[in-house]
Amino acid sequence: MDNAFARKLLVERALIPDEIAVYREQTMAFRQKFGREMGPDDPFFFDPQADTPQFRGPEDAEFAIEFLARLMAEAGVDAAAIYAFKKTGGLFPSGTMALDANDLLEWNAAVYEYQEKLDHSRKQ
Repeated sequence: MDNAFARKLLVERALIPDEIAVYREQTMAFRQKFGREMGPDDPFFFDPQADTPQFRGPEDAEFAIEFLARLMAEAGVDAAAIYAFKKTGGLFPSGTMALDANDLLEWNAAVYEYQEKLDHSRKQ
């Protein structure tokens, strides 16, 4: 996969977080839980059981991946990229964070799998 694909994953304009429903849901949940606005040092994926803002534990990684996938969909990220992100457990190539060779193979395989499923469903 070349970097051009990664650049095409996002919409053409800058996103404003408050325009994205899942972002608003999370900040509203924070506000309801802690009685204040989320600050820059507060965890976005906070533990809803904690009395003070704390990060969720590693056992909640699936929550974060699903949440980010919803966020990506609302932001206009390509469906194949979202599928690969979920399938690989959160891998996502970017200009600032390149994937190593093994991760890139895994990513490409997931994108290919998505395309195969899409092609198969179109033929039915």
